[in-house]
Amino acid sequence: MMKEQVMEQFFKLPDSDDLNLYDNNPPPLDQQFGIRPLGTLKTLSSHDIASSIVGIGMETLDRDTYDPAPLYDPLCAAGCKWVRLQTGWIKCEKTAGVYDFAWLDAIVDNLLRRGIQPWFSAGFGHPIHTPVPAYEEQFRQSGNFPANGMVRGYVGEVPLYHGPRAMAAWKNYLAAMAEHFAGRVRHYEIWNEPDLHVFWRHLGRPVYADLKEELRRIRIAEDYVDFVKESAEALRKTLPQVKVVATFSQPVSDHVRVAGIKRLADWVDIISYHNYANTPEVENCDKVAFFRSHLAVPGKTTEFWQGEAGRATRPHHGGCYITSEYVQAKYILRRLLCDFQTGMKVSSIFTASDLHSYYPDGSDQEFGIFKTNPVRPKLGFFAFQAMATLLAEAEPTSRMMISGNLINGNMAGSRLNYQFNSVAFLRHEVPMFALYLPENIEISVPPIRCEVKISGELGCRFQEPVLIDPLRNKVYAVDREIVKYPDWAYGSAIIAPYPVADYPVFMTERSAIELERT
Repeated sequence: MMKEQVMEQFFKLPDSDDLNLYDNNPPPLDQQFGIRPLGTLKTLSSHDIASSIVGIGMETLDRDTYDPAPLYDPLCAAGCKWVRLQTGWIKCEKTAGVYDFAWLDAIVDNLLRRGIQPWFSAGFGHPIHTPVPAYEEQFRQSGNFPANGMVRGYVGEVPLYHGPRAMAAWKNYLAAMAEHFAGRVRHYEIWNEPDLHVFWRHLGRPVYADLKEELRRIRIAEDYVDFVKESAEALRKTLPQVKVVATFSQPVSDHVRVAGIKRLADWVDIISYHNYANTPEVENCDKVAFFRSHLAVPGKTTEFWQGEAGRATRPHHGGCYITSEYVQAKYILRRLLCDFQTGMKVSSIFTASDLHSYYPDGSDQEFGIFKTNPVRPKLGFFAFQAMATLLAEAEPTSRMMISGNLINGNMAGSRLNYQFNSVAFLRHEVPMFALYLPENIEISVPPIRCEVKISGELGCRFQEPVLIDPLRNKVYAVDREIVKYPDWAYGSAIIAPYPVADYPVFMTERSAIELERT
């Protein structure tokens, strides 16, 4: 059987009538007045998309938590444009001063062949250069493969605290990596989540643990800026065109404030943050505004990326929130759209695959959009795929807006417009809109019938409007009888009744999309 046929069968979109998979929620646009099913959205591959913010993480491969090979073709078919890779110092330099990047070469080259751009998160510690006696004992007892995934990668062990020789070895490693991957990888993120105890350590313990928490955060932020400066200099000396990325786990914190005071942006081109907010919209715009205002340097262009955010399909280690494939899929739709809305140049979903033996107790992590053993896509994969197509070559615009009002009798309680989240943008100069209820991600609500107003110099006189449900990849025609242009709307289009779901449903012209052939 040809590979294309295998792909088509294996990654077939789930049946939208299988309500168990959708947590017993029926398609929100089915059986709605004035809306008719047209077919299934034809999605784009990575080769078809010139530019997009849509990316995913293939983190922890330095710790051998899964096999990436089965995922290359599906990620290409999904339209993924960016992949974040952790480089694993411990895996690249088995002998001091001797670098072997073969394992990373295979991943990078497979992604590039499929139209996907990898970017590196450089870390962590190293048993030769940043030795931790307690870790070495676990390696000895396990036969060189500790069940503890953190120990297995010397996660968080910062060379800065091991003295000049360790820092020299770290910078040599960065330089060797930059030289080896020149022409293939340009973006280098320095460390991972330095503002979290688990990722910023010395001798396996949190740094400055004897200080008061506020002072401890200040000292770590200052140290991180120094660490980035030295790392960036080593990279740029070898690869002048490198794009250096600094990172934080939280967009609002003392770490961000202090790093801004120390002018972190002077040393980097991009600053990323990780946003695991339980509901993506909560304080989203305000958080990003805080992040930018504290870190941006006047006269210097700094890009901002969302480098890691996701949702598990099984309760998170130590967490207790509600999980399912349906909740994860809704999260992915809303996270990607929120990051587009706030101007992120990349939005990276965590993560491609469930991770084996990740946590300190050796248990697995299930944030992946793929299951393993056997490999199969979760519902989140198809949500990711639809968003990659809908946000391909998308351009933000202030020339249009979409807003909604509840139709009388639909809900008891507040009817204020802040109950809706709306995004307007252009794809190849064709308007596209998304509107939804930003309800708690764990709560499913039925669609609410609204009166929607679409305003702007483009897109108000629809020729053939369609709605797109990205969770089921279904496309619907909008009947002309529910689209009005009343005088009181001052040239805006009024659509009523318009069903608004608790995840983004998109509206555009029929000419802007393609349908799958049946």
